[in-house]
Amino acid sequence: MKVIKIPFQFNGGKTATTSSMSVATEQKIMNVLTTQRYERVMRHNYGFGIQKLLFEVIDDLSLADSVVEARQDIQGAVSDVTILDIKLAPTNSVAAFGSPETTLGITVVYKLPLGSPQLVKFDVVSPTNLTEDSFI
Repeated sequence: MKVIKIPFQFNGGKTATTSSMSVATEQKIMNVLTTQRYERVMRHNYGFGIQKLLFEVIDDLSLADSVVEARQDIQGAVSDVTILDIKLAPTNSVAAFGSPETTLGITVVYKLPLGSPQLVKFDVVSPTNLTEDSFI
Protein backbone atom coordinates (compact mmCIF):
# COMPACT_ATOMS: atom_id res chain seq x y z
CA MET A 1 0.00 0.00 0.00
CA LYS A 2 1.42 3.36 -1.00
CA VAL A 3 0.52 6.56 0.81
CA ILE A 4 1.60 10.16 0.29
CA LYS A 5 4.49 11.07 2.56
CA ILE A 6 3.88 13.91 4.96
CA PRO A 7 5.05 16.66 4.94
CA PHE A 8 4.05 16.90 1.31
CA GLN A 9 7.14 16.89 -0.89
CA PHE A 10 8.38 15.98 -4.34
CA ASN A 11 10.96 13.31 -5.06
CA GLY A 12 12.34 13.09 -8.60
CA GLY A 13 9.49 15.15 -10.04
CA LYS A 14 6.83 12.94 -8.42
CA THR A 15 4.92 13.16 -5.20
CA ALA A 16 6.89 11.41 -2.46
CA THR A 17 5.20 8.24 -1.20
CA THR A 18 5.96 5.55 1.33
CA SER A 19 5.07 1.87 1.47
CA SER A 20 6.03 1.42 5.12
CA MET A 21 3.07 0.51 7.31
CA SER A 22 4.69 2.05 10.39
CA VAL A 23 5.32 5.40 8.63
CA ALA A 24 1.73 5.48 7.35
CA THR A 25 0.43 4.69 10.85
CA GLU A 26 2.58 7.40 12.42
CA GLN A 27 1.25 9.92 9.90
CA LYS A 28 -2.33 8.88 10.70
CA ILE A 29 -1.75 9.17 14.46
CA MET A 30 -0.30 12.67 14.09
CA ASN A 31 -3.18 13.62 11.79
CA VAL A 32 -5.82 12.51 14.30
CA LEU A 33 -4.13 14.27 17.22
CA THR A 34 -3.57 17.58 15.42
CA THR A 35 -6.94 17.83 13.67
CA GLN A 36 -9.59 19.85 15.50
CA ARG A 37 -13.10 18.50 15.90
CA TYR A 38 -15.53 19.91 13.30
CA GLU A 39 -12.57 20.71 11.02
CA ARG A 40 -13.35 17.90 8.58
CA VAL A 41 -16.35 18.20 6.32
CA MET A 42 -18.76 15.26 6.74
CA ARG A 43 -16.62 13.84 9.60
CA HIS A 44 -17.30 16.20 12.49
CA ASN A 45 -16.18 13.67 15.15
CA TYR A 46 -12.76 13.10 13.53
CA GLY A 47 -9.74 14.42 15.39
CA PHE A 48 -8.67 15.24 18.90
CA GLY A 49 -7.37 18.82 18.72
CA ILE A 50 -4.23 18.59 20.83
CA GLN A 51 -3.65 22.32 20.35
CA LYS A 52 -6.27 23.04 23.03
CA LEU A 53 -3.82 21.71 25.64
CA LEU A 54 -1.24 24.38 24.81
CA PHE A 55 -3.06 27.06 26.77
CA GLU A 56 -4.38 25.03 29.70
CA VAL A 57 -2.77 24.40 33.03
CA ILE A 58 -2.19 20.67 32.80
CA ASP A 59 -2.79 18.96 36.12
CA ASP A 60 -2.72 15.20 36.63
CA LEU A 61 -6.48 14.74 36.35
CA SER A 62 -6.93 16.73 33.13
CA LEU A 63 -3.82 15.07 31.67
CA ALA A 64 -5.18 11.58 32.38
CA ASP A 65 -8.57 12.55 30.94
CA SER A 66 -6.97 13.95 27.77
CA VAL A 67 -4.84 10.82 27.31
CA VAL A 68 -7.90 8.54 27.58
CA GLU A 69 -9.84 10.68 25.11
CA ALA A 70 -6.91 10.81 22.68
CA ARG A 71 -6.48 7.01 22.83
CA GLN A 72 -10.17 6.52 22.03
CA ASP A 73 -10.05 8.99 19.14
CA ILE A 74 -6.99 7.32 17.61
CA GLN A 75 -8.45 3.83 18.04
CA GLY A 76 -11.65 4.97 16.32
CA ALA A 77 -9.94 6.65 13.38
CA VAL A 78 -6.88 4.47 12.68
CA SER A 79 -7.46 0.82 11.85
CA ASP A 80 -5.17 -2.06 12.89
CA VAL A 81 -3.32 -0.15 15.60
CA THR A 82 -3.24 -0.56 19.37
CA ILE A 83 -2.31 2.52 21.37
CA LEU A 84 -0.30 1.43 24.40
CA ASP A 85 0.52 4.81 25.93
CA ILE A 86 0.47 8.53 25.27
CA LYS A 87 2.77 10.90 27.09
CA LEU A 88 2.30 14.65 27.00
CA ALA A 89 5.18 16.81 28.10
CA PRO A 90 3.81 19.92 29.80
CA THR A 91 4.80 23.19 28.20
CA ASN A 92 6.81 24.20 31.27
CA SER A 93 9.08 21.13 31.21
CA VAL A 94 12.40 20.51 29.52
CA ALA A 95 10.84 17.70 27.44
CA ALA A 96 8.75 20.23 25.51
CA PHE A 97 11.44 21.25 23.05
CA GLY A 98 11.49 24.84 21.89
CA SER A 99 9.72 27.71 23.53
CA PRO A 100 7.85 26.60 26.66
CA GLU A 101 5.01 29.04 25.96
CA THR A 102 4.19 27.66 22.53
CA THR A 103 5.34 24.04 22.33
CA LEU A 104 3.87 20.75 23.61
CA GLY A 105 5.88 17.52 23.27
CA ILE A 106 3.90 14.34 22.49
CA THR A 107 5.05 10.71 22.54
CA VAL A 108 2.73 7.91 21.43
CA VAL A 109 3.58 4.24 21.97
CA TYR A 110 1.67 2.05 19.54
CA LYS A 111 1.68 -1.49 18.23
CA LEU A 112 0.73 -2.86 14.84
CA PRO A 113 -0.62 -6.40 14.44
CA LEU A 114 2.19 -8.95 14.74
CA GLY A 115 4.64 -6.17 15.51
CA SER A 116 6.58 -4.85 18.45
CA PRO A 117 5.79 -1.57 20.24
CA GLN A 118 6.98 1.52 18.39
CA LEU A 119 7.24 5.22 19.22
CA VAL A 120 6.16 8.32 17.41
CA LYS A 121 7.37 11.64 18.86
CA PHE A 122 6.39 15.07 17.66
CA ASP A 123 5.88 18.61 18.90
CA VAL A 124 2.80 20.76 18.50
CA VAL A 125 3.41 24.46 18.17
CA SER A 126 0.80 27.17 18.50
CA PRO A 127 0.90 29.36 15.39
CA THR A 128 -1.05 32.16 17.10
CA ASN A 129 1.82 33.04 19.44
CA LEU A 130 4.60 32.83 16.87
CA THR A 131 6.42 35.73 15.32
CA GLU A 132 9.51 35.91 13.14
CA ASP A 133 11.61 36.17 16.32
CA SER A 134 10.10 33.13 18.07
CA PHE A 135 12.35 30.17 18.77
CA ILE A 136 10.72 26.86 17.83
